[in-house]
Amino acid sequence: MTALFGLEDPLTLLTLLPICAAGLLMLIQWATPEESRKAMGGYVRTLAFGIAVLLLCIVTLMAVESISGIIWTDISLGRMEYDNCGTPTTGECALISAIGVNWHLGIDALSFPLVWLTALIVPLSMLVDWNSKRPGYFHPLLLLMQGALTGVFVSMDLFVFYIFWELTLIPMFFLILVWGGEDRRYAAQKFFIFTFSASVLMLAGILIMYLFTSAPAWPGNLTGHTFDLTVMTASAQARLAGGSWAFLGSAGLQKFVFILLLVGFVAKLPSVPLHTWLPDAHVQAPTAGSMILAGVMLKMGAYGFLRISATLLPEALIEFRWLLFLLGMVSLVYGAWVCLGQSNLKRMVAYSSISHMGLVLLGIATLQPLGIAGAIFMMFAHGIISPLLFAVAGSFKRHYHTLEIGSMRGIAKVAPWLSGYMMFGWMASLGLPLLAGFVAEITILIAFWQSFGWWVLLPALTLIITAAYYVWSMQRTIFEGGDEVQLPESMGAEKPVDISWHEHAGMAMLAVLIFIFGILPFIFFDMISGYSTTLTENALIVAMNNLGVQP
Repeated sequence: MTALFGLEDPLTLLTLLPICAAGLLMLIQWATPEESRKAMGGYVRTLAFGIAVLLLCIVTLMAVESISGIIWTDISLGRMEYDNCGTPTTGECALISAIGVNWHLGIDALSFPLVWLTALIVPLSMLVDWNSKRPGYFHPLLLLMQGALTGVFVSMDLFVFYIFWELTLIPMFFLILVWGGEDRRYAAQKFFIFTFSASVLMLAGILIMYLFTSAPAWPGNLTGHTFDLTVMTASAQARLAGGSWAFLGSAGLQKFVFILLLVGFVAKLPSVPLHTWLPDAHVQAPTAGSMILAGVMLKMGAYGFLRISATLLPEALIEFRWLLFLLGMVSLVYGAWVCLGQSNLKRMVAYSSISHMGLVLLGIATLQPLGIAGAIFMMFAHGIISPLLFAVAGSFKRHYHTLEIGSMRGIAKVAPWLSGYMMFGWMASLGLPLLAGFVAEITILIAFWQSFGWWVLLPALTLIITAAYYVWSMQRTIFEGGDEVQLPESMGAEKPVDISWHEHAGMAMLAVLIFIFGILPFIFFDMISGYSTTLTENALIVAMNNLGVQP
């Protein structure tokens, strides 16, 4: 097991510390006498933020090769770093021995960028939404969200993976329900019903794979099966080498499980037609909730697909490549077109997220190392760009009491910093060179050309539409109006103001990172490329050869 400064199991700390701390902080807030709760809320907020910053520092140190001793670009398929369970088939890390559930955590080049992204976005969201109501509960819920999301990305046992997957719904549900807008009840219920229902189908697929994965019996294991993903990966690789459709016993069952998993993953991504919960959730969610939802939570879908479906069921992925192409293309084009007709800033950004997640599906559909690497980097780039977009939208709502495009003109004259961050975020999202989004988009388009030829014109032209709706919304919000500033009627007699110090700090950090990863993408792109190459060589190309498909 790799240790970090003598810490033998840092992943358990990253996962359980925020969850336990969140529960304890909310309990302290609840137990505080009524007359002291407001002051206690400030202390709880500061402590939650401090814990989140500490976790970010730990994850950042894990990335440094000279400190961790890990070569992130050279990790074989199925091998995990900071692995806390040396031999999962002996019961040494058993959590529920009777059914073969292990507390098995690990991290590789696919999950590490997302773990770091989670550790980054949570404290920044706390900072941007610093003055939220009832901070004694609000900020611990964000901390709980961090622990659950980290658990999804580091769990190597699919039973535990599913528990964390569902756990992410609880804090987000309450963030929307309690701190959301006027239609928060409807949005929270729709969010929960859509994502939970789809994940039940995903659970069915996981159970089928569990029943087809035998494990050496260890004391207390009554079933002879295991949920351990590393064991499943080794089994799938061995059977893949022996011939096509060997894993799960038949082509029909593998395709069925693939579809079950796909529904669960694309509903979280989300992709058309399972996308309708997202715009409502974003519009009603508080700013910090939208930042985490768009920045990290949506990435769970693509992560789960690459970690489970592409790794264990490569033959089914090749057979249903056309479906990924269709879902990705429809999501990309539909999301961009719908953005042109939106008058609400948050709803427009929400639909733009659907469009960008369509690009992720198209990158995976190329079945090429460059395309898959581009899709993963798009997940990361969108994860730092979209929180900036929602932070900007939240600031408009907080200071100008509206999200309606066109209800205010010439805001740049009275809020130059807010307008500047809006311009920067919008340019980053439409793929301006030297910013992180451009790197992801260009790699996906190159791989898409290599796989699908002139079909590349459709996503390329859609990016022009993306530029159109972003420029249009900027023009009607921060520019125009001549010499006069047109303020929204919702402000009444209030004077226009610029963003506060904490909003400034959060947005500035995101802007700097967007620029850094635009000019130095190799910081994460090299390790991501190593993972995509390993996945392609060890799973996809072998499956193509078995099926007689030209790589």
